Amino acid sequence: MKPLPSTAKSLVGTLFAVALVAWTPLQTRADTIALNSTISGAQFSSGNSTKGWAFTTSSPVLVNQLGLWDQGNNGLNASHVVSIWTSTGTLVAQTTIPSGTGATLIDGFRYVSITSVLLPAGSYTIGGFYGRLDDRFAINASTIATGSGVTYNGSRSRGGFAIPPGNFFGNVNSYFGPNFQFTTPVATPDSGSTWALLLLAVTAVLGLHLLLHTRSEA
Repeated sequence: MKPLPSTAKSLVGTLFAVALVAWTPLQTRADTIALNSTISGAQFSSGNSTKGWAFTTSSPVLVNQLGLWDQGNNGLNASHVVSIWTSTGTLVAQTTIPSGTGATLIDGFRYVSITSVLLPAGSYTIGGFYGRLDDRFAINASTIATGSGVTYNGSRSRGGFAIPPGNFFGNVNSYFGPNFQFTTPVATPDSGSTWALLLLAVTAVLGLHLLLHTRSEA
């Protein structure tokens, strides 16, 4: 059998690349931190309460990690439940941030990975539950910055373990105990397009193989 011509080798390589792209999922983006703020103070919770903040998303986001502020970056004194609710009070994401230094520390917050939760564009509240005098939450941020697509809508607080519907204590830009990290979903080709590309690539490769086989017998 004659050696495969260089042009045929190039064609085979191209078709293989097309088939690989058709089957390979698009890469996900790195996690984005929802809230990045300059914290100018912290205080102990005065009792069992849920502290947090409201936000809106302008487009769908995938929540991948939930976190809690670690004053002093030296570990949490107790474990804390962090939750995200819709504006109507439906719980959509929740996990427990453990005590100590086991959770990942990033810019003052300790994070735990969760099964990704898709938040459609809309309004939400994130809250962290604090027991009596167990850990500090950040207050009085001098600057507020959020990840692209997320808008901060003010602090939230209430007694007990429940969605904090409003800010009852007059503190502006406060209660930054909880936080989250997210990615923006990346559009993927529809299944019909993917299968069409794959079929085209396979057909071309088989046709080229048949052509070369016929030439080798001539």
